[in-house]
Amino acid sequence: MATTPRVLHLNDCAFVGANLVEAATAQGLPWRILPPQLTWPPLRAGRSRPTRAAAYRTLARIGLAAARSDVIHVHYATTVARIAPRYIPDRPYVLHLHGTDIRTLWHQAARHATLQRYIDGAAHVYYSTPDNAEDATTARPDAEYLPVVFDPSALPAWTPGGYVAFSSRWEEVKGLEGMLEVARQLIAAGVPVRGLDWGPGAEEAARLGVELIPKAPHEDFLQFLANASVVVGQATRILSVSELEAMGIGAPLAAVGRHYPGPDGEPLPIRNGDVDDVVSAVLSDFADPEAAADQLGSREWALRQHTAPGQISRLEETYRRISG
Repeated sequence: MATTPRVLHLNDCAFVGANLVEAATAQGLPWRILPPQLTWPPLRAGRSRPTRAAAYRTLARIGLAAARSDVIHVHYATTVARIAPRYIPDRPYVLHLHGTDIRTLWHQAARHATLQRYIDGAAHVYYSTPDNAEDATTARPDAEYLPVVFDPSALPAWTPGGYVAFSSRWEEVKGLEGMLEVARQLIAAGVPVRGLDWGPGAEEAARLGVELIPKAPHEDFLQFLANASVVVGQATRILSVSELEAMGIGAPLAAVGRHYPGPDGEPLPIRNGDVDDVVSAVLSDFADPEAAADQLGSREWALRQHTAPGQISRLEETYRRISG
């Protein structure tokens, strides 16, 4: 066994795996990633299942990558099925629970036993957001919180452009009702509001007067955040990567909810609370976004708490333990 474990990150969610691998590679560690497009067989137009040949090619790719690795870091619980076939080289794996897998799928009667088997079979388990702590530690008592990370080198400069950006998709799991009500009140106050054309609530957002932006490559999404004077995140108790990217860019962030503390145990440097609290804060910050950003200090906080380099030594220690 190599002194420094060779690590394969299999699949990805919100670029967390890619950011970790990039940071580890910069430190000279032998980590690599098979991203989603190389982890799941492509589908032909009009088909709900991949062809047998496409499935075999994907599994062969995973098998070769596993053979060249000492540890596999699996992103998202259902991805464990990709390393389950007997002809895939057996390697200890870390299972990284990212959200819906443990929050929703694990509770479904039809999936619970399979997902619990995947969780039990992992040499170690991480979960990405504090709202999943209870479920994750019930499924696996030694599961650890590993904060989501973003890549600060990809962030454009903040150039406030006179609109409020909603950073999340319009969906119940993201707190749809709260987001729509904030948007409605901001529009009634004469504030230009833009959001993503994504999610089952997007049509309702458009009816309220939100200017919908088509889904686009990630760099275009980041520019959308960078041109906002204020960003409104999902109406839940957590921050996802899009909210953290907005903070890393430097824009003031507001979100409906009473949020969990950050990884440092301190309150988040954002505007939060009920709908009226958030609307009032956004209107104030929109009038002078630079002053709001200086007051919050969210950029420095996000860079300190949620970037990949600070997590590498912790992960490397886990990989060494389970590989040896």
